[in-house]
Amino acid sequence: MAKIKEYVSDFPDNPPEWYWVNGLHDAGIVEVEAFEFPFDYDKFVREKNNYNRNILILKINAKGALYDTSVQGIHFYNYKILTPDISLEGRKTIWWLADRLSENENNYILEIDLQDFDAYPEDFTFKIKFERAEVKRK
Repeated sequence: MAKIKEYVSDFPDNPPEWYWVNGLHDAGIVEVEAFEFPFDYDKFVREKNNYNRNILILKINAKGALYDTSVQGIHFYNYKILTPDISLEGRKTIWWLADRLSENENNYILEIDLQDFDAYPEDFTFKIKFERAEVKRK
């Protein structure tokens, strides 16, 4: 008998205000943009400041999501991709299955289980570390 995969979002007991607590299962990532901001020497004072170094934007089509259909986009500031062998850019629709959010010092770590029918393997996990996020909603 085949084992059925169960996809459930796992979030901390006290999630950040921007987090999609109800889950984005079956939402589609329809566009991915990454941008490096120019370094601002005026804001740098010999230690790490809270300035934006880069941004990763995931544009979301959540019309078919099972739970949270209000999310239109997620902006990850000062991000680092922890799965460098996996790129989300240049793909068609990528389907969101589940995610796990954790907090590590001054950063968040988000692991997203995704599915892309036009790639091999179809199911994969994308992991990203970031300092803050903004969620664009309807």
